[in-house]
Amino acid sequence: MNPVHWLFFIATVGLSAAVAFYGIWVRGRYSMPGVASSLTGCDAARLVLDRMGMAHVSITPVGGGKNPDGLSESDGFFLPRRIYDGRDLVSLVRAARLAFVKGQLSNAVFWEHLKRKMVFAARVTVFLGWICFLSGVFIRGLGFLMPLGLGAFSVVILFSFLDLSFELEMEERTSKMFKDADCFEPHELVCFRKLNLAMSLERIACLVRLPSDSVSGLFVRSRHGV
Repeated sequence: MNPVHWLFFIATVGLSAAVAFYGIWVRGRYSMPGVASSLTGCDAARLVLDRMGMAHVSITPVGGGKNPDGLSESDGFFLPRRIYDGRDLVSLVRAARLAFVKGQLSNAVFWEHLKRKMVFAARVTVFLGWICFLSGVFIRGLGFLMPLGLGAFSVVILFSFLDLSFELEMEERTSKMFKDADCFEPHELVCFRKLNLAMSLERIACLVRLPSDSVSGLFVRSRHGV
């Protein structure tokens, strides 16, 4: 790999790996495992929606594959049961962020479907990028594929940074809502904000997280005979 390729590799995959490890470290240090909050994910989402002037919007728990991850309708908002009932800080942060998206977007169903298509496109681009990059590195005669893989990585990272301003705004405003509501102890609020920030950076980690999540999921399915 020539120096230019190394530069692109460090700028994309290296950055993604650093953010992924940061997220793991934050979850390990600030998720406060075993400590249940007095709030549930439903309470967290309700707080955010109310403070955004959407007291009329109902929150409904759903399970399985129906309306996952906060899929919303015009007068309703759906949360996965694991987040709706969750009392851990990770569930509270996810509920607050999903509710914030609902409050920001007038047509949440359209944006939810658009987001899923973008996530799918990013996933395909990441996997194609890794296939091209590793083929160029290890298979003689296919070195021309390496720049294509690095180019795919660069495109995904670029789009992640374009979305970063909205993610950081979401972190700042939802954290302020919970601070003003005075529903957390000071140390819980610090943990909430740290987890919230880490989730805002998650998309930058996709170059590393998507392949690793797929591999770990494959091992889990194999272990259970699926």
